[in-house]
Amino acid sequence: MLTAFDLLLITIAIVVMAAGFKNRWAVVQLGRPQRPSRDPVGLIKYLCGHDKIMQNRKAGWAHLFVFFGVLVPLLVIILAQFDFAMPLPIARLLSLLTELIGLAMLAGLLYFLLRRIGATAPRAPQRTIFPVAVLLLIVVTGFLAEGTRLAIISTGFSWSSPAGWLLSLALPDSPLLMQVLIRLHFFALLVFVAALPFTFMRHLIAGSLNVYYRRQGLPGAIALPTPELETTGAGTIKDFSLKQLLEAEACVSCGRCEVNCPASQAEKPLSPRKVMQDILSQMEQANRNGCRLPAEGMPLLEEVISADEIWSCTSCMACVTHCPVFIEPLDKIIDLRRHKVMGQGLLPVEARSMIRDLELYRDVYGRGISHRADWALNRAVPLISEDSAKVDVLFWVGCSGAFHPRYQQAAQEMVRILQAAAVKFAILGNAEYCCGDPARRLGDDSVFIELAQRNIRQLKRHGVQRILTLCPHCYSTLKNEYPSLGADFEVEHASQFIARLIQRKRIQLQYPLEQTLTVHDPCFLGRANQIYEPLRQICQAVPGLRIKELQRNRESAFCCGGGGGKMWLHDSAGHHINQMRAEEIALCGADWVATACPYCVTMLEDGIAALEIEKPPKVKDIVEVVASSLAV
Repeated sequence: MLTAFDLLLITIAIVVMAAGFKNRWAVVQLGRPQRPSRDPVGLIKYLCGHDKIMQNRKAGWAHLFVFFGVLVPLLVIILAQFDFAMPLPIARLLSLLTELIGLAMLAGLLYFLLRRIGATAPRAPQRTIFPVAVLLLIVVTGFLAEGTRLAIISTGFSWSSPAGWLLSLALPDSPLLMQVLIRLHFFALLVFVAALPFTFMRHLIAGSLNVYYRRQGLPGAIALPTPELETTGAGTIKDFSLKQLLEAEACVSCGRCEVNCPASQAEKPLSPRKVMQDILSQMEQANRNGCRLPAEGMPLLEEVISADEIWSCTSCMACVTHCPVFIEPLDKIIDLRRHKVMGQGLLPVEARSMIRDLELYRDVYGRGISHRADWALNRAVPLISEDSAKVDVLFWVGCSGAFHPRYQQAAQEMVRILQAAAVKFAILGNAEYCCGDPARRLGDDSVFIELAQRNIRQLKRHGVQRILTLCPHCYSTLKNEYPSLGADFEVEHASQFIARLIQRKRIQLQYPLEQTLTVHDPCFLGRANQIYEPLRQICQAVPGLRIKELQRNRESAFCCGGGGGKMWLHDSAGHHINQMRAEEIALCGADWVATACPYCVTMLEDGIAALEIEKPPKVKDIVEVVASSLAV
């Protein structure tokens, strides 16, 4: 039982911890007010299963051991303070369980300590050594105290404490030593509790809160800025939302975002880990100032995060997908871009012509709406009329399908498939504008909103209910972002639509292709919308195709390098992302690589051409693969 002095020390430690967390929370509250979603059930499942943490098996198991090594003994200590008799077999079983968990925790702590001592990169920061060392001291002194106790009572082997019994063979039967070890164990525990908000271990609270408040649904949508905001985007930490600052507080700099980020792997200026840590450093500066920011604020871009960093992002969402505590560096980068573009008017020079084309011609290629249906000439492609009841689905062609010579082929093959399946479809033709995704990803919300609102009006005027599109960027924008502007349409990607046509035997794939094929998952189809299987179901249905997966596939697929507006930006320092993916495809040994995105088709063809290999794999849109085997 605890003495009154022990309770006093515990109270002091808890007060210090509470004061520290209060200061940290005051910094988080500098962010804009927000009402994030809550997921208590998800938090419990997450803590018990460590699902995302376990994506890295070694670190995941070590973290699981340490987590339960803290939780279970804490519960046992709390139970021990109540004066009730526990049956001896249950008490011994509980003792054995606690000891086994303690041994697992010891193994986990040694793994983390050795990994940090041997770290050569900032992704395993040395600042984490102190809390790990304190936890290690708590575990070791606990085992030594138990071993000394067993040495004193000399009862022989104890199945309820096997590790303690082994230690008792080497430890003296000294009551003084046992008391010293117990007090050292107790004081180390107090130090850990008091230091919690001031060390890396505060992620126990911040990370749990972030999981509790995590965004529900798919990561493909970007929230629209609220009209009442005084500033556009984020120029200081005050411009971020409370939830965004909580995410920075929860970041442990584990580096999983960095090792999966294509820009980081291509040695470009961007590191999602660094972006989060830079925001955190600004928060810590505010904390040192007592949360009193200077009048001019604390600019993020100019002082901490460079323009080269934010323009290196491809919006591939690998950082969002792989973060173990659901942090989203991408929305911070988008807010930083918004501040640059809409707040300061500093859009990169090479992207200005594309934005101007969107404003003047309503497409990213500057061709004009009068030419938007030219690709469909002499192909019996129906235009939608005022009476859309005769149409099953609207085919949203997109800028690339309408204007890009290479991707016009995919649009034409899609028409061929629809006609073979006797699907009643139509296109908007010259009434279709760009969906606005490129402007949105570059940070120009005003252009995006103008295009989106006009498209929504057109679609509603024609009574459109279902939309089919080839482009994952159009798909994600129409499905995930238009609803916030009043849209209510059912949106499908071509891969989903064709997979269902095959399943229902609406089309017949008869001609064997006799090719080895691999699949490149587009970021905005896969990570953004969790659509992976339709591509593979289609390929499996094509006779003669031999499917060979890339090493990085599905949620771990490597980006083509064209998203996030990068199709219109000069490539920065480092390697070419599309060539890195092309090398992986070439090493796979496939004859064809199938994808389902106009950006991916363009970037992969350019990347493969740059390799200058003797037998380069051919890049095919999934629509072209199906059309090659179609019985018409």
